[in-house]
Amino acid sequence: MPLNPVAAQINELVMSARADAPPPTVALMREGWETLIGQVATESTSCDVQPIDVAGMPSLSFTPAEPNGSLLVWFHGGGWVIGSPSLAVNEVDRLCAASGCRGISVGYRLAPEHPFPGPQLDAIAAASWCIERADALGIDPRRVAVGGDSAGGNLAAVAAQRVAGLAAQVLVYPSCDQRESWRATAPHQDGYILEAASIQWFLDQSRGKVEFEDPIVSPLLASDDVLREVPPACIITAEYDPLRADGATYARRLRDLGVHVEEAHFEEEMHAFFSMTEVLEDARLAAAIAAAFLVAQLGPG
Repeated sequence: MPLNPVAAQINELVMSARADAPPPTVALMREGWETLIGQVATESTSCDVQPIDVAGMPSLSFTPAEPNGSLLVWFHGGGWVIGSPSLAVNEVDRLCAASGCRGISVGYRLAPEHPFPGPQLDAIAAASWCIERADALGIDPRRVAVGGDSAGGNLAAVAAQRVAGLAAQVLVYPSCDQRESWRATAPHQDGYILEAASIQWFLDQSRGKVEFEDPIVSPLLASDDVLREVPPACIITAEYDPLRADGATYARRLRDLGVHVEEAHFEEEMHAFFSMTEVLEDARLAAAIAAAFLVAQLGPG
């Protein structure tokens, strides 16, 4: 199916701007993402949104009108280089309002200032911090989920493998395998909001002291014993996204090992569509699917 007409318009704007832009720098990429989100997001929220410090990370807390005692720990996307909790407000607000979960959107450290495995260690620390402080947060430590989109999906998957006691994970077009051998075979590598060159640029900024084969940055490569123990997963993918097969492969591996997995694939969408809940109906549907999964796994309260 062709790309959704609204998504196609957004993609055309991005690609046109990219064609006329100078070579990417960290500052330009961060500014560009902020500009794009500003064009497709709204400042209004359904939840009470307040700043919170999470293990030394400046984060945002989301409290829905009727919290049910569960918690979603969210990691924003942006290739581990760009993005912030403030630029992910719309998607987290919608998830929490629909599910009744309290939410914490984590301001993890970004590359290149903090390369791999800095963001992944922050995700582990944040999820652990939330469980340990359940009483202070007013939540049930047995009803804590992690989630994230793109690079944030990577962080959520890593946390789900390494933090005991998590009850669910929501992975939106997650980046699960950083090896070049896999990336070379990905479909839809050019002409869309996320391209092969973009992925390589993000990885070049994020490259640290760990190899891409290390499961702490490529959670798909974790052992069977580790993956059998992860919590149930909701995995959302998009057709026009070079990470499509990455998420699908991770879903299949989890399912083959006996983990409960729910998949939702959007044939008319591209990478980053989940961040555009104010302008894309599919983004709202994807958020509703993820929220229903959270209610099913964490309980309505």
